[in-house]
Amino acid sequence: MDPKLARAIHGAHESIPCAVTAPSRVTIPPRAARVASLRALLGTPNRAVAPLAVGIRRTARHHFDRHVVPQIRLTWPALFAEPFYEKLTIGACDLYASAPYTALFCAPHAPAVVRAMTAIGDALPLSDRSLALLGRGAIEGLGRFALAEQHRRIALISAFIVVVDHVFDHCMDDAPKTRGARLEAVIEGRIAPDSPPLALTRALTVAMSEGLDAIDRPIFQAALARVFEWIRAEVKAMLGEPDPRGLGHRLAGVEGTIDGLLFPVIRTTGESARQWMYDVSLFVQIMDDWLDYESDVRSDRATPVMTGAWAMPQVESAWNKTVVGIEDLVRASGSRSPRYVRFIRDAYKLMMHEVTEAMIERPDA
Repeated sequence: MDPKLARAIHGAHESIPCAVTAPSRVTIPPRAARVASLRALLGTPNRAVAPLAVGIRRTARHHFDRHVVPQIRLTWPALFAEPFYEKLTIGACDLYASAPYTALFCAPHAPAVVRAMTAIGDALPLSDRSLALLGRGAIEGLGRFALAEQHRRIALISAFIVVVDHVFDHCMDDAPKTRGARLEAVIEGRIAPDSPPLALTRALTVAMSEGLDAIDRPIFQAALARVFEWIRAEVKAMLGEPDPRGLGHRLAGVEGTIDGLLFPVIRTTGESARQWMYDVSLFVQIMDDWLDYESDVRSDRATPVMTGAWAMPQVESAWNKTVVGIEDLVRASGSRSPRYVRFIRDAYKLMMHEVTEAMIERPDA
């Protein structure tokens, strides 16, 4: 890290005292310094791999438009004019859907078109841009002509995660326990939704559970059970109940969202992708809390950033773990080429760089 930047992050600017009492005084750098530290950590992305990132996101957006937008139009049409709609599309398409699609490129049982691309990447000394163009063609081909059910479920589940988080925090005013119980009951169909946001939540649940076979249904139900654990953890956090791990009940959301996202591609990726996706989700949560300190400190919930459990060393450690993890995942899939391993790593780093910039500049919703 540049010495001047390091000084700016670690003390040259006036620090913000944390509002939550901790064993020792916790200070938080100003937001500008926190943003600068994140940008320095992620570094300068390799833009030559951009076509693959574009292909992944275009595929995600295509299926969002095809499967999620009609549900919004039927249940919550006013959403199209709200700031949250932009946040929904960024979160669903650029963040959550990108993880299972990236995992497809390092899956032990990848689709044939991805295996062919991997073989070319292993065998030929192609430039990063040429390999990225091949990857874009592969993912967009899959998006149009194969794995229709997997694409549909990735789009719906990605949107569901963002919607549930938003609805719980911003669209319900019940007491915490009542709020959580009512949201679970709507998701399960035990009570009818009484607002457009809850109607969309239920509609997404119904849509993403359609067409499940005997193998997929128990996997889906297990993933939904993790979502309920996440909702109950959010209730505990609102009530101020202590988290034995000292992380503000964040891990239930980290793991619950990933179990949902992995469900559509588990037959292809296998269990090898789960831990990496957990690690990515944890990094995003740490980064989100790191960026949102000023708004979080005004709420009634103590985040791990406020208590000092998540500071810049934890941000850096979480990021590095995801980078090492994607490299290990590619190697475990059977790729022999260091060039291909680096290529997938750089594509992941570019997408996360762009997600970070979107979070920095995100709409207030």
